[in-house]
Amino acid sequence: MARHTTFRIGGLADAWVCVRDRQSLGRVLSVCRESGVRTWILGRGSNVLVSDQGLRGVVVCLDGELAQIKERGTELLCGAGAALDAVAEFAEKQGSVGAEFLAGIPGTVGGGLRSNAGAFGRSLGDVAASVIVLDAEGYELTLAGTQLRREYRQPVIEPGLVAVEVMMELTMGNGRRATGESLDEIRRQRWTKQPKEPSAGSFFKNPTVGDGHRVPAGRLIEECGLKGRTIGGAKVSEQHANFLVNSGRARFADVYELVQVIKATVERQTGILLEEEVQYLPGPGEVRDRDSRVRALRGPGPGPEHAYPGIRDSLFARR
Repeated sequence: MARHTTFRIGGLADAWVCVRDRQSLGRVLSVCRESGVRTWILGRGSNVLVSDQGLRGVVVCLDGELAQIKERGTELLCGAGAALDAVAEFAEKQGSVGAEFLAGIPGTVGGGLRSNAGAFGRSLGDVAASVIVLDAEGYELTLAGTQLRREYRQPVIEPGLVAVEVMMELTMGNGRRATGESLDEIRRQRWTKQPKEPSAGSFFKNPTVGDGHRVPAGRLIEECGLKGRTIGGAKVSEQHANFLVNSGRARFADVYELVQVIKATVERQTGILLEEEVQYLPGPGEVRDRDSRVRALRGPGPGPEHAYPGIRDSLFARR
């Protein structure tokens, strides 16, 4: 999984499957569901920290038709596998305004729904009018209006649902942009402020303080003297304190231990408990059980052949 995440951290998965249309996606999910095999939908691998012990189950990547962007008036129909930066680019070329804030965000539409990704005070939930999903039984549903969540850095759709396509409502630009800046300028702003080393993106959510406004997590971390703090190959970026970077051969345990140091220090000095924006895979409880005996688990995990014997035959027998 280190090959498929922007953090460049993570052990083996049992299988990696790239699907290019809804039928293939439905078929893979159905086979896994009937076989009792866990599935993981992964976009570009940002905003996640994967266990060194890997992921038991099938990791599904969305491509082809599931990554297409189409225009319908002032609406954009975006496959869940479409890159957020590509959505911003497509919208600008069509003369639509409202998606510029997505420029430079290194994720996909589906991944963005998981965390309500955003920047410059705007989030994906602000422009998502409806989402086509597959439910746990494989049925296709369309969610709209109050069925979509729009809270800060919270999932836009219910956990367990698999996003297929998002309809975004934008407005015609008439030569004006919502941010007043070109996409290249927005990207340049992001890239000049962010470290070049492998990372998962902003690690912590910006917390809300007593008067209701949000304080940048990076500022709190910096004021607590944690810029440059290093554990193993994991480091608090000198450039932006809300980025934890892989400075060379970082393991999950390095990052996890550094996160605990940051949270404990910030809480002790400010009274604010930071909350992770980055998602742990396979999950907080499972990760802690297996990996966060912090440096005790340094050996490689079992290979794919030990987890689900015959998984390849099960997956591809119905082609």
